[in-house]
Amino acid sequence: MNGNVLIRIGIGIIFIWGGLEKFIPNFLGGPGLEGATNFVGSVFGVTGIIATILTIGLAITELIAGILVVIGKKLFEAYTVLTLILLVAIVMVWLPAGFKDMSGNNNVTWVTLITHLGLLFTLGGLALNHKTIKE
Repeated sequence: MNGNVLIRIGIGIIFIWGGLEKFIPNFLGGPGLEGATNFVGSVFGVTGIIATILTIGLAITELIAGILVVIGKKLFEAYTVLTLILLVAIVMVWLPAGFKDMSGNNNVTWVTLITHLGLLFTLGGLALNHKTIKE
């Protein structure tokens, strides 16, 4: 076992949890499908079946990509998808939330934003490291 396995386990756990919490209410504090659908719908300005489909798609994608990272399969694809998910989360959720309260009382949002940025660059770098060039 080397450090890369530990990195994969750590990152994979984050996204496996992210997928499961969208399906299972109160799973380690998660919102479940209804809560996640309401949130995703509010972010993208959609409701009903469209919001539910987006949420289920996001949850399944996080779950599968997280599992692939942990087991070390399709790493370029998994890291790339997770990078894109984080980019959307940063642009659509965390940057707007961070700039709403510039008074300094919004430390949780800023910490979450910085954590997402750190993961974004980490996953992007890992994806590039696993990119195979076809000649």
